Amino acid sequence: MSWDIGVMLWRIGDILDLDAQLDWARDAGFEAIAFHASPGVPGQWRGVDPAVTGRTERRRLRGRLAEFSMCEIHAPFAAALSPQEPFAAVRQLTPIIEFSGDVEASVITVHPRAANRVPEEHGDRWQEALDRLDAMAEKAGVVIAFETLEDFEGFDWVKSPRRPHLGVNLDVGHVCLGNSPAYRSCGTIGALVRSLGETLVHMHVHDCRPGGPDHIEVGTGSVDFADLLRILQEIQYQGAMVLELNPDRVSPEAILRSRRWLKSKMRGLCTG
Repeated sequence: MSWDIGVMLWRIGDILDLDAQLDWARDAGFEAIAFHASPGVPGQWRGVDPAVTGRTERRRLRGRLAEFSMCEIHAPFAAALSPQEPFAAVRQLTPIIEFSGDVEASVITVHPRAANRVPEEHGDRWQEALDRLDAMAEKAGVVIAFETLEDFEGFDWVKSPRRPHLGVNLDVGHVCLGNSPAYRSCGTIGALVRSLGETLVHMHVHDCRPGGPDHIEVGTGSVDFADLLRILQEIQYQGAMVLELNPDRVSPEAILRSRRWLKSKMRGLCTG
C-alpha cells in the first residue's frame, strides 16, 4: 500500500513566494501540498493570509492547488481550541474554514489545548463548539484535523461522539520527541496509530532524536517508521503524509531524500 506524500510550504531553502514553492513541489513529484493560513514571519517563512486574499486570487489559487491530490491548510497557531473559551477559536477559525472551502482544500489542521477528557464544567460549551466546527467543515467540504502536540494525552472527545468532519492529525515527530502521555501509554508509534483508528485523517511526518531536535530529515532519527507504516496499512489509513521539515535543519535536497526514503519503505511494505 502507498500513500500520497506532501510537503509543508513555508520556505524551500530560500524564501520563495507561494507559486515558486508550488512549482518546486510539483516538479519534485509531491502528490500533496500544505501551507499556513497566515502571512508568516518576515525574513523567515511565508504563508497565505486569507484576510488579504480576495475572490479573484482565491480562484487562481484553487487552480494551482488542483495540480495536487490534496491540500492541507494549517490554521494560525493563535486559533488554538481551548476548553475554557472554545468559541473564541471558532470565531478565529471561521474565515480560515471559508478560505479553505474557496480554494477547495481537503484538511484544516488546528492546534487543540485539551487533554483526553475535557473538564465537566466546560463540557457543554466544548461540545457545542465542536458541533459548530463540524457543521462549518461540512459546509466548506473539508475535514478539521486536531494536531497531536508534545503533551498529547489522547482525544476521547474526537472519538465520542464521532463527528464525520473532525479527526486527528498525528504529528509523528511531536509525539515521539516529547514522549507524550499517549505515546507512553501505547508503548510504540504503531500501537498509538492503532488506538486512533478511523479518527486518524491526516499526518505530519518528520524525524527526531531523543532530547531533540525534531523536524529533521526522515530516516535520520529515532522514529520507528517500519512499525508506523505497518500499522497504517493494518488500519487501512486513507489520508496523506505531509513532510513538515524545518528549513533551518533540512535542505531542499534533504526534503527530496525524505520523500524517496518514505517511498522506498512503502514499496518494501507492499512486497514484504
